[in-house]
Amino acid sequence: MEPSFAKILLIILIVYIIAPTVLTRFGQVGVISRAPKGKGRVVLTFDDGPDPRYTPQILDILNRYQTKASFFVTGAKARAYPDLIKQITSAGHEIGNHGFRHKAAWLLGPRATITEITETNRVLEELTGKKPIYFRPCWGLYNLSSLWYYWSRGLKVVLWTYMSWDWAKHATPESITRRVLNKLRDGVILIFHDSDSAPGAASGGPDRVIAALPQILEGISLRGLRVAPLEEIMAGQNSGSVVKRIVVFLWSFIDRIIRRLSGINDIKDDQSFIWRLALRRYRGQEWLMHDGSLLKKGDYYIELHLNNDLLLNLLGEHSSTERIAVIAMREIRHSLPKLAGLIKDDKRYSKAKLLLGITLLHRGTVRLGFTAYELKPGLFRMFTGWYENLLLTLFHPGGFKNPKKYREKLSPKYVVMTRQELMRRYPPAGIPETDAPF
Repeated sequence: MEPSFAKILLIILIVYIIAPTVLTRFGQVGVISRAPKGKGRVVLTFDDGPDPRYTPQILDILNRYQTKASFFVTGAKARAYPDLIKQITSAGHEIGNHGFRHKAAWLLGPRATITEITETNRVLEELTGKKPIYFRPCWGLYNLSSLWYYWSRGLKVVLWTYMSWDWAKHATPESITRRVLNKLRDGVILIFHDSDSAPGAASGGPDRVIAALPQILEGISLRGLRVAPLEEIMAGQNSGSVVKRIVVFLWSFIDRIIRRLSGINDIKDDQSFIWRLALRRYRGQEWLMHDGSLLKKGDYYIELHLNNDLLLNLLGEHSSTERIAVIAMREIRHSLPKLAGLIKDDKRYSKAKLLLGITLLHRGTVRLGFTAYELKPGLFRMFTGWYENLLLTLFHPGGFKNPKKYREKLSPKYVVMTRQELMRRYPPAGIPETDAPF
């Protein structure tokens, strides 16, 4: 069954916007929103600056109380006010990336998303001599591109424990102080703003922060807590196997929703089958296959999807990309006679002219009888490449670090096998083990 336009749009929204936000904001995967408890620490952060009307006053207060904070600045303002960036760093405060022009990731495409991050990094590195390692997304919103970029580049994403609501229209110094101190606990990360130019921010909001800040700092001290820099609370933090298991669990749940919406099905009564399948009708221009057959508009084909849950169990602790590819190819090779039998005996799939999939791990598929074809340059290729890379990052046994060593070498390709080639190479009765390429 072909998914409707509405379902396709919903799938795109889930993959590009909703899933990354669920993983981070609700699953707290790959981000930090509080410091470890037990050491009497809180963290002060300021967003949206620097601003010559407010940032110097905040720096004076922090200096008076001998307190170090973290400033998440926008690239455009950093470029406009380089002296303020130097004042922040010379006073011993930390600098983080808050995007270039404070744009919501939900409204940005892949290229614009990366530009927001990299341009700000470039400006801050020029001004401070150091490449930023901390990042806070505007409004705490993510998309697939930003999530993949943070994790693959090893950026530390910092959110917050709760808001001071200093940007709200009806906020007062008293309401800000009361809200912060009433919720103050060991390990919280506080968020304030030293600029009022972002969309939705009330004019003059940072003036109220400036008025409230001395009382808040005194309240922190009276409760036996101290303000700590991000560098301190990040020391010794490790994403580890627990985070990895959470990531896989959450993504598997989201993946089930996507499969249901897009008509991708497991083979009934066979939980060991490496493939998940979708029967599609071809909508493109005529496509000449390597054996001379022609895929025409309206022809049926089987869209192949790897069963990531099964593959993850098979991989175990293997962290080598080459080993992952060998295991995947072995399982694919053993599944092909069964797939040929399904096409031969199942009325639904029997009308398919060929098998088609998209994968990063396409090099070994030629030995199995598939033909690899390049994806046309464009948005689909870019989106598919990032999605496949994110999946590899999520399901890779080495976690979020190892894939970045080889991500530039991997690009997605179509892998295609015609029905005739499948039946010739892998008759439903099976093939002798001596003929197996793996």
